[in-house]
Amino acid sequence: MHVDDYRAHCDTFTQTIRDLCHTPATRVVLERGRGRPVEDCDQRAHRALAPLTRGYGARRAHWTVAGLIALERPARHPLDLAAVHDSRTELRWYQRPNLGTCLAQAAATTRDDTSAERRLRVLTRLSTDLLHRRLPGLTRQLLGQGQAPDFAVLLSDLAAWDEHRRTIATRWLDSFHLAPRGHDPAPPPAGPTP
Repeated sequence: MHVDDYRAHCDTFTQTIRDLCHTPATRVVLERGRGRPVEDCDQRAHRALAPLTRGYGARRAHWTVAGLIALERPARHPLDLAAVHDSRTELRWYQRPNLGTCLAQAAATTRDDTSAERRLRVLTRLSTDLLHRRLPGLTRQLLGQGQAPDFAVLLSDLAAWDEHRRTIATRWLDSFHLAPRGHDPAPPPAGPTP
């Protein structure tokens, strides 16, 4: 499958899950599966997700992202999530925020770059299973700080994690350090004037 086709699938999948989450019962079912292996998920999740993922592989990545999207509570979120997600799909794929960018922007609100970078470095070293299990807590934190992850980009990254972990980890770390912080660094100490 061509990479652009897979990226289009990621966008379609995340939008379809958002639409499904308008039904509270479906949201609850998907939310319960967050981070778990596919085999441990509720049968109702299989009914909703199996048709959407057929032929695309990376079932656990799809299931995890569906559970993470279910954590969004548009009515309680400080951002207009629909507008944020729509504006991102207009950007070129490489310009869209990945997990590193989201962590950097969240760190800017708390002015705690060191802790956020440490957390990101830990995430980049995790096995697939541990990474999936940690993402729900991180997603809750990001949403609470007004940062909405680009779940289509995250889906693509998770789907490729086993084969390309080092490349994805490097991209996340680079994005963390290159992301606009939203606050100015401390000014340099005043020196003598010429």
